[in-house]
Amino acid sequence: MMSEQVIIWMVFGVLVLGLLFLDLIVFHRKARVISFKEAVTLSVVWIAIALLFNLGVYFWYGAEPALEFLTGYAVEKSLSVENFSR
Repeated sequence: MMSEQVIIWMVFGVLVLGLLFLDLIVFHRKARVISFKEAVTLSVVWIAIALLFNLGVYFWYGAEPALEFLTGYAVEKSLSVENFSR
């Protein structure tokens, strides 16, 4: 029988691949100019998904891992915004 941790990692992998499929294949099939409103909407959606994941980490693993994830996410997001502004 598989351990709970292996199952969680498998579900996480399938979820990430599913979200990548939706983002790259379904929503952005054709190259086009994205409006500012659409860019903000998509950013809010992806940030909300990350925060929901963080909430799951908090309930399953506790406050410290959730804070570590949130800190890493905030650093990566700020670096991506900084790279965009150049």
